[in-house]
Amino acid sequence: MRPAKQPAPDVLRHLGDSLDAQWRRYRKRLKRCQEHFSEAAVHDSRVEARRLLATVELLCAFIPERDLRKARGALKDHLASFNRLRDTQVQLIYVEHLIRSFPAALEFREWLRQREARFIRESRKAVKQIKTRRLGKRISAFQRELEQRRSETKPERAFSMTQGAIRLAFARVARLCRRVTAADSETIHRTRIAFKRFRYMVAALAPLLPAVTDHHRQAMRGYQSMMGDIQDVEVLITTLDKFIKHGHDDRATQRMRAEFDRRRGQLIRVYLNAAGKLEQFWPVQPAPVTKPRTLKGNS
Repeated sequence: MRPAKQPAPDVLRHLGDSLDAQWRRYRKRLKRCQEHFSEAAVHDSRVEARRLLATVELLCAFIPERDLRKARGALKDHLASFNRLRDTQVQLIYVEHLIRSFPAALEFREWLRQREARFIRESRKAVKQIKTRRLGKRISAFQRELEQRRSETKPERAFSMTQGAIRLAFARVARLCRRVTAADSETIHRTRIAFKRFRYMVAALAPLLPAVTDHHRQAMRGYQSMMGDIQDVEVLITTLDKFIKHGHDDRATQRMRAEFDRRRGQLIRVYLNAAGKLEQFWPVQPAPVTKPRTLKGNS
């Protein structure tokens, strides 16, 4: 006797509840950051902004892109207001480990600390200017639209549409991954941005996807981190070049830059060797992802 077919999860109700919960958490963390600006408050605000953005991204299966664009843009602007501060703080951690081996790292660290102080002031001012009234109206409109769709769409159809949106996001990652080359780290950066969107969409739907376990989510986080480490070093090199242009072009600084180049190459090789693991991250298996092209001498 065949087991009874399990009913499809009520994905529209899940999205509506998630949107409501994420909106409340987002506002709470934003208010805390505005009133008590700190590294922890910034981190929490960024996390909730990303989670709300992930839920908004999933709505594309039911709400026209033109209606989502402004909400998505507002959340991305919020995240962008912390970018330079976050990059500088990551760079300070990295440079701290080089102090003993590279004397130039001492002066570079002090220069980074001055930049951090400036970016803290800028970010504090920017976050206080973030208003949520318009975004709140759009979130409310999305909730009403989801309720309307729920009354019109069978659960099986709604669940299929949501999975379709994630499949499209994954297909974009796979397409960009196939174009990655060791000589152009920008191709890795574009893949990372697309993968981050896919990963957050999966996380937003994870309660309805038994195949997406904690191990699965941890593996996705690790895969993204490999690409993120490369981007962090890329931004670090760009920042060091600015430091050099400010009158620090000496042999010791160039030796440190060579170490950054070496580290970038090493991280790129690590990612290229693991890039093919991408195909394990979507439970509905797509076409196999081919390994990105490498250059001679970079394998």
